[in-house]
Amino acid sequence: MSNIIIGKYTLESLTTGMYADPYVVFREYIQNAADAIDNAVRQNLLKKDAAEIVIRLSPAERSIVISDNGTGIPADEAEQTLISIGNSKKASELDRGFRGIGRLAALGYCSKLTFETSAVSENIGTRIIIDSSRLSQLLTAKDDREVTITEVLGRVYFVERYSESRASHYFKVILDGVDDTSGLNDYENVVSYISQNAPVPYDPSSFAWGKEIVRRLYAEGMDVNSYNISVSFGNTTTPLYKPYKDRFLVDKGKNLFDAISDIELVKIQQHDGSVLAIAWLGKTNYLGSIYDKTIKGLRLRKGNIQIGDGQTLNTVFKDARFNGWSIGEVFVSSAYLIPNARRDNFEKTPAYFVLIEQLQKVAAEITREIRAASLKRNRELSEELEKTKATVRDAVDAIENGTDIIAKSRISQKLSSAQKAVSNSVVTDESGIYYQEIAFDELDMLIGTLKGTTAFKAINTLKTLNKTEKKILEHVFSVIVDQLGSDADRLIDALIDDFSGNREPYSP
Repeated sequence: MSNIIIGKYTLESLTTGMYADPYVVFREYIQNAADAIDNAVRQNLLKKDAAEIVIRLSPAERSIVISDNGTGIPADEAEQTLISIGNSKKASELDRGFRGIGRLAALGYCSKLTFETSAVSENIGTRIIIDSSRLSQLLTAKDDREVTITEVLGRVYFVERYSESRASHYFKVILDGVDDTSGLNDYENVVSYISQNAPVPYDPSSFAWGKEIVRRLYAEGMDVNSYNISVSFGNTTTPLYKPYKDRFLVDKGKNLFDAISDIELVKIQQHDGSVLAIAWLGKTNYLGSIYDKTIKGLRLRKGNIQIGDGQTLNTVFKDARFNGWSIGEVFVSSAYLIPNARRDNFEKTPAYFVLIEQLQKVAAEITREIRAASLKRNRELSEELEKTKATVRDAVDAIENGTDIIAKSRISQKLSSAQKAVSNSVVTDESGIYYQEIAFDELDMLIGTLKGTTAFKAINTLKTLNKTEKKILEHVFSVIVDQLGSDADRLIDALIDDFSGNREPYSP
C-alpha cells in the first residue's frame, strides 16, 4: 500500500474536469457560504436576516469576490481545511458542500485563487493564495509525471496572517486574472445562473405564489431555507430571487401567456411511508411549452440548491417535451438521497430509484392533465376522437380475436375515414397539433395491424409469420373447417403448436 501514488493529474479531474459549466464555481462557493451561515446562526453568532452572501463582479479588473458573514475558519484549521482535498468534516445529511472538492472549483478559470477568512474571538485572519498559473504549468509538465497531488499543491500555495477584529467572522473567495472566455464576469448570465441554482427566496413582486408555497411546505414539516444573496456590478448591488413568475410566455409569435391558478403539493414517499421529497406543482392551463428556460420544467433541489437543471427530470416523462410544459420544484429532504460529485443528479441508491418511480407517476398525471386541457380547447378534434372510439374498439377486438374479410374491410374503411376526419380537424394551439399527430399515427398503426389480421385468433398470435404466410395458413384453416366441421379444432390446434415450436403428435 505504501507504493500507491495519487498523481497530479487527478487534481485536474477534480477541478476543471469535474464540471462542464464554469458557472458551477458560484454554486460551489455559495453552498459553502450557506453552510457557514447556518453554523453561525446555530451558534448565535448571527441572526438569519442579517446573514448575507455577496458576489462582486469586476470585469475590467478581471476579478470576482464571493464573501459571506458565516462562521469563518479558525486560524489553526484554515490551511488544512482549505488545501486538503476530499477531506471535509461536513456531514452529507446536514451540509450542502460535504465532499471537500468544490472549494478548488475556480482553479481552472483564474490565474490566482485567494481565500481570506477569520473566526470570531480571534484577532487574526488567514489568507491562502494559490497560484493557478503555476499549477497549470506543473500539471502540463512532462518531466515529473509521478508527482503527487500533495507535492503539486505544496509548490503553488502560501499562507499569510493579518490582524483582524475579534468580532469579525467571514469567508472570502477572490478570483484574480479571471479567464475572459469563461463568462464568469458576464453580469446577466451570472445573475441568471445564481437565481436558478442558489438558495434564494421567491420574488414577492412577481411571484405571489412564493409565499404560499413556503407556507404550505412549512405546514408539511419542510423549512425551505433561503439566503440574502446579491450581485454587485459597478455601482449597483442587486438582490437575487428565483425567476418564477405568476404569468409567463408560452408562444412568443402569438404573444400567448399562461398563468399559475393554483399550487398542488405532492409527497414523494418510500414504501415504508417515510418522506423522500415534497414537490410543488403549478396548476396552469397547459397552453404549451414554457418559453422562459429559467423556469420551465420540474426541478430537483436539495438544501434549496438546484440539482441538475430544468431538463434533468425529462426522463420521468414518457414524452420528454411535457416536462417543458410543467413548472414546479421537487425539494428532496431524505438523507438517503445524496447529490453526486457533479451535482447534476443523485447517487443511484435504492431511495433514488423510488424517487424516480414516484415522479414517473407525477409525470403521468401531468401528461393526462395536458391532454385533457388540450382536447377541451380543441373541441373539433375532441369530437372526432370521441367518434373514433367505437371503431377503435372494433379494430382492437378484430386484431385480438380474428375477423372475416368482410368485417375487416368494413372496419378498415371506418378507420381510414376517422383518420381523415382527425387530420382535417381544426386545432387552435401547439398541444392540439401534437395530439392530432398522435391520433393520426395511432389510427395508422391500427390500419396496418388490421391488414395482417386473419379470421383465426390463433394465427394472429403467431409473431414469427409474415402477412403472406398468415394468409396462406388462413386459407388452409378455412378448408379444414369446411371439411371437418367440429373436428377441425384439434387439427388446427396441432398445426398452431407446430408453428409455435410446441409440436405434439396428432391423433385423429
